[in-house]
Amino acid sequence: MIKAWPGSGGCGKSPRARYTDGEVRILAVVVLLGLAGAQELFHTVQRGETLFSIARRYGTTVETLMRINGLSRPNLEVGQVLRLPTPAPSNPPAAQPQPTATTYSVQPGDTLFSIARRFGVTVEALQGENSLTSAALSVGQVLKVPTPLSMAPDAPSPQSPSPPEIPAFSNEYDPANPLLQAALKYLGTPYKFAANSDASLDCSAFVQRVYAEVGLELPRTSREQWGTLPVVQGEVKPGDLVFFSFGGRQIDHVGIYLGRGVFAHASTYGSRVVIESLEAPYYQKAYRGARRPDLPAQTLK
Repeated sequence: MIKAWPGSGGCGKSPRARYTDGEVRILAVVVLLGLAGAQELFHTVQRGETLFSIARRYGTTVETLMRINGLSRPNLEVGQVLRLPTPAPSNPPAAQPQPTATTYSVQPGDTLFSIARRFGVTVEALQGENSLTSAALSVGQVLKVPTPLSMAPDAPSPQSPSPPEIPAFSNEYDPANPLLQAALKYLGTPYKFAANSDASLDCSAFVQRVYAEVGLELPRTSREQWGTLPVVQGEVKPGDLVFFSFGGRQIDHVGIYLGRGVFAHASTYGSRVVIESLEAPYYQKAYRGARRPDLPAQTLK
């Protein structure tokens, strides 16, 4: 079972616990074997999630989740792995209603995270749309809200990285790989916009810290990482960075491919570092490509 970190609220001073190497290897095998079903999708339960929130995220119902997982009651545990229904191509789940506003006036108590959740976009997308360099907001400040991905037209805007064909993702996986071990140590670390500390991280800081542990310095932001690292040609392999555009205009999210169809990332929606399947339609639609940091060959073996 995935551990919950002490002081996960992000305000405490206690240091964040780390997995031992032995625990990381066990965790890696359990998580990746569990998530790597040939045609099945899975979700690992995070703190604060409910069957209702998970069902809404994946466009299904609580009843369906309970039925396919053999649940007799809606109680969930952190780290529990749920099987997800595979959407039929001819009958995809109905899209959830999305706000249609293009601007929003900041109200008392609002944060970038709460506004992003309200409009179905990411914090990074809001930041990019409004050229924000910090998380600070002022009451009455008018923000431009990017079109949610589910409402975006099929054709990308001229500023948007073109959606590629979904590439082949390698089924390779080596639990002894130092890079993957470094990534797994951060599971459960809270997500916070623009953060880069032991207490909390954003998506690009997570990627940057993992690679720093194996001796490679990466740019700080997802757009800089996208723009400066070599493009992956052909199969995406463990250790490659996978990039997304949830706002529909520019790169606004990044994660690390672990192998067997799953990736680790600091999730805006999940509010922490998690492992999820790239087979999920939510991620396939936003996927924009992969980049391969130039590591010594032995690091990726």
